[in-house]
Formats: sequence, structure tokens, C-alpha cells
Amino acid sequence: MPEPPHLKNLRRLVTLLTVTMIAGMAAIFVLMAIRLNSPTTPRLPERITLPDGTTPTAFAQTPQYIAITTPTQVLIYSADGKELKQTITLD
Repeated sequence: MPEPPHLKNLRRLVTLLTVTMIAGMAAIFVLMAIRLNSPTTPRLPERITLPDGTTPTAFAQTPQYIAITTPTQVLIYSADGKELKQTITLD
């Protein structure tokens, strides 16, 4: 007994969906492996010397500088953390 044409089309669609899902999952795994193996952040300096009496509350880093926020100031250091470049007083 021959199968109806709509059943043949449904079988093709299900097969196509299965192949598409397998390819999508493989792409996700490959992209995750590439992303997880790449360096994500710049290197942190071993030590940053803060002025006496300051308590850090936040830290931000870019390739050009390091910013440390205290309750009253923002301290801008060089990228290696050795030189204090700028002090910004907060109101």
C-alpha cells in the first residue's frame, strides 16, 4: 500500500528539522569551546598600593587604566597598577 503524499512530506520535514537541530547544537558546542578557551580579561597586577585610609568599594579595568572607587574618590592607576595617574573627588 503506497503512503499518502502528505505523510511523505511530513517525514521529510521531520528529517530536515532533526538535521537542522543537530547542526545547530554542534555549532553551539564549537562556539562555546572557542569562547571558553580564549582569554577574557586583561591580566591583573599583583599588587596596587592605595593611599592610607582608603577603603576600596569598586574596581574597573580597561587596557589603558585601572580605576578604584572609594566612598569619596575615584583613583585612576596605570594599566600595570604601579602609578597613580589621577584622583577624582566625588561630591
